[in-house]
Amino acid sequence: MGAKATMGGVIIKEITVKNALTRSGLPEYDYALNPYLGCQHGCVYCYAMEFTRGEPGINWGGVVYVKANLVQVLSREVRRFRPGIVGLSTITDPYQPVESRYRLTRRSIEVLCNAGFHVSIQTKSALIIRDLDLLRRCSGSVDVGFTITTMRDTYRLIEPMAAHPLARASALRRISELGIETWVFLGPIIPGINDRREDYEPIIRLARDTGSQLIIDRFRPRPLVIKVMSNRLGHVNTPSRSWWSVVLKDVLALCREYGVECMSAEDEWGMARGRKR
Repeated sequence: MGAKATMGGVIIKEITVKNALTRSGLPEYDYALNPYLGCQHGCVYCYAMEFTRGEPGINWGGVVYVKANLVQVLSREVRRFRPGIVGLSTITDPYQPVESRYRLTRRSIEVLCNAGFHVSIQTKSALIIRDLDLLRRCSGSVDVGFTITTMRDTYRLIEPMAAHPLARASALRRISELGIETWVFLGPIIPGINDRREDYEPIIRLARDTGSQLIIDRFRPRPLVIKVMSNRLGHVNTPSRSWWSVVLKDVLALCREYGVECMSAEDEWGMARGRKR
């Protein structure tokens, strides 16, 4: 374990790794790249806490490990691995606040883009705007998705340290104006939290205005997630098939009304995000 510091009350520790790219278990990606373990956003619903070992998973949102030698390892791997689609990131946010200090995400995108890989970025952070110059240079080799669960201030209940949805929306607009492929992840939709039309209709309008694809997903309870949510929110409503059927039907109807390309994540992750482009 390397250097240790704090940032916004979060413990930051540097580690070294032997591998950067891993084979992805998700159908839309060939590889996954996670520059950090743990996430400062501390979203209470995040399945990633179940798959993150050690302190960052146990103290979700309170500890983040930084893969200090990631870029050096990645630079070696791209010379050996077959180019493909890289999911950045699958169990952390690549643009969480610590990225402003370490810039691992920016440097990784640069390495991957130069080596002929396609990078699919998913974030809840407006920090990505810092890298508009890089995204512009790599515009044919990147797509950018923003997770937005609601446009209301109630997002703080489930995403305590993430950027305000309006900041994410502004960042999405700026990136789409560059002609870069963009998408919005509307999920998870949680019973009693963000399952009303006033939660998701503004997000559908945003997708229309930015020419973004919309991926919808329901809340999928997992043991650790339920424990964290219960501790922070109290009672957690369990999703039912009938509840999801009603919500999904309404979301899809609005998508048709607004002319938005919209699909459920359950449809093999949006038919593997357009069959891997």
